[in-house]
Amino acid sequence: MDQLQKSVQQIFADKLLKIPDYQRGYAWEKKHCEDLIEDLEVLLKDQEHYFGTLVLHFDKARGHIIDEEGNTLKIYDVVDGQQRLTAVIILLHCISQELRNNLNKRTFADGIKKNYIKIVDMENQEKARLTLNKDCHEFFVKNVISDAPTIGGTKIKSHQRLEEAMHFFTNYLNEKRKEYLDQYEAWLIDLHRKITNALRLTVYLVPTTSDVGVIFEVMNNRGKPLSEMEKVKNYLLYLSSKIDMEAARELGERINSVWAFIFQRLMESDVSSIEYENQLLRTSWIMAYNYTSREWHGYSSIKDQFNLRKFYGKHEKLLERLNRYVEILHQSCIAYCDILAPNHDESFNNFRDMPDVRRRLRKKAEKLVRIGNRVPFLPLLMAARIRFPDDSEFLEDMLNICEKYAFRIYRMQRSRSNTGQSNLFKQGFNLFRGRISKKFVLRNIKKSLLYYSPELSFRHIFLEIGRDWYNFYGLKYLLYEYEEKLARGKGVLLPWDKLVKKDKNESIEHILPQAPVRSYWKERWPEEDIETYLHDIGNLTLTFDNSVYSNKPFPEKRGNPGDPNCYTTSILFQEKELGAYEDWTLNELKKRRKEIIEWATERWGVDGEQVQGVELDEEDYEEIEVGEADDLINGLDEEDDVLDEELPETKKPKEWSSEEIYEYLDSLKNWGESTYYYFKVLVSIEGRIEFDDLVKSIRRESGKDFHGKMLAGVFSGLTKKARHKGGERLDKILEDGWVYSLNKKYEDVVRRYFKETE
Repeated sequence: MDQLQKSVQQIFADKLLKIPDYQRGYAWEKKHCEDLIEDLEVLLKDQEHYFGTLVLHFDKARGHIIDEEGNTLKIYDVVDGQQRLTAVIILLHCISQELRNNLNKRTFADGIKKNYIKIVDMENQEKARLTLNKDCHEFFVKNVISDAPTIGGTKIKSHQRLEEAMHFFTNYLNEKRKEYLDQYEAWLIDLHRKITNALRLTVYLVPTTSDVGVIFEVMNNRGKPLSEMEKVKNYLLYLSSKIDMEAARELGERINSVWAFIFQRLMESDVSSIEYENQLLRTSWIMAYNYTSREWHGYSSIKDQFNLRKFYGKHEKLLERLNRYVEILHQSCIAYCDILAPNHDESFNNFRDMPDVRRRLRKKAEKLVRIGNRVPFLPLLMAARIRFPDDSEFLEDMLNICEKYAFRIYRMQRSRSNTGQSNLFKQGFNLFRGRISKKFVLRNIKKSLLYYSPELSFRHIFLEIGRDWYNFYGLKYLLYEYEEKLARGKGVLLPWDKLVKKDKNESIEHILPQAPVRSYWKERWPEEDIETYLHDIGNLTLTFDNSVYSNKPFPEKRGNPGDPNCYTTSILFQEKELGAYEDWTLNELKKRRKEIIEWATERWGVDGEQVQGVELDEEDYEEIEVGEADDLINGLDEEDDVLDEELPETKKPKEWSSEEIYEYLDSLKNWGESTYYYFKVLVSIEGRIEFDDLVKSIRRESGKDFHGKMLAGVFSGLTKKARHKGGERLDKILEDGWVYSLNKKYEDVVRRYFKETE
């Protein structure tokens, strides 16, 4: 392995450079370009600037090329350093354009182009000096380093970043032209000198791709900033170089091939940021190796799992484990992108010959994307996708129940975004390992859903009079689903991606307006009814442009056939439905409200009878079915397992943790349950409170017609919760059930919760 320090000019003197497909696309953002410019601006005339590391690999199979002048140029893969090289090439291209178009320095401009941008070969064909990976190269050549860019726009994030870099450098040079005036040419030539001669890179020439891993193990320890995905790849390459078996070479090739696929698929699915890469690594690990999320430590977890010391003298076993992990990550990427980008051309591709099935799966996955909180479900859905790739019915059922879970718990109740997550992770792990059946996992998720969102509580939310639906976080999603229901398969003409970007005051219309000052509204709506029903679900509808309606009387909003900007001629079905009403009074609002509630409670309802008594029985330990996942699952033996006693929820704790108390009280608050006000009253007193005073205090705190018999429901719920926790209660009931107080053991935590949240 050779190590040299070279300038940009020396690097390009005898080489063509190519970014392998296993590298991610161009990822530099504006701040990185600004840093490059700042480094160049502070450079004095005789100074040099260390610009980082460049790792190159000469592929003999690819060989070399001879340019039109007879110069032989070797073709090297850039295994590290593509971001800075790409940025430099874009900046040099912009300088070339300035010299050609504004300073009439054509010869200088042509020299930059030949030396750094493009060459012409012996067959008179142009070739780029730097070839990006296959997702980016065509856009790079045609739209970024071209003298005449095409009309083709950006398709993926990396295209957008390439274009943004070009615009940034172009604007920078334009500003400098205005600043330096007659001195601009000299300044520009000096900038070219700084880039090509003063920037210095440490160049490593590695003989094989496996040797790349050895280099990066050293670099990582020196703090070289790499993404977790890159660190894992390089560590696996490092391991493959240490395995004394001929098959290890194939493993190295397989690693590069899989990483090329991963970066390409993530990029095409527009989920190519480092955050998404890290999420994919984490989720696949939770699904296949350890569902305890707090024990995931990124790259370090992979190193611990495949530590060379553990496999001393067991290279064959290490090779088998590494091949298995690489394939799990490959399959995980496919499943991950199907879930996060269901409308991508390759999503659910194995159902391509069943277009109706594929369309349904995409549509159901898209709903989960719209809700937003997908993280708790990813291991579970990925396991279902990998474990049962051809079972569309099971996949639909899984997507359905996860969507209901997300909507009811994370949106309707505004519970914490990780509510129930440990159980969902556990079920995903067990499903992937083949420990539980499809039937069991569906029943388990339903049971968990009903635990956090009982059916009566869910329905109560809709029936509550005076609820502020306008400020409900999931309002757009709810009304969009209602629009799809009314469309009856015809399709919604307001695209979700446009709706979600619109401000609420543009896209949500109050039928009874928020400023009902006109006589039409004052005659029909008493003040108390306006206050109660203004933000009611029955008074809200999706719209393209709320401003056209303003506070007009209902007949004007409704309009007539042929009128523009009215309910009757709207292309939204829920507005068109409003056009059928003659008037808009409380009676009409209640009628529409009832229709929406009946639809919504059925749409997101869950049959509780189907989930009673969810316990593992013999039939739940079904055999692994023949399919694509067999080799993955069969290969995971007990050494890969996490011991049950180390996993959450195998034994219910007898004591409440502070986090559990906060989560429980949050859920009570979000549901608007009387139990929440019960605790609020206990916090407001010192010591104890008797029955009659307790009932009156709850009635006063809640503003509801609370009576003594309702305490039975409160205590029943507390008893069930206490049993679930192993017998501990957060309250104390004394003197034959007529005196109440907080449990001293948890009093400080409960009081702190109300102090922080009220």
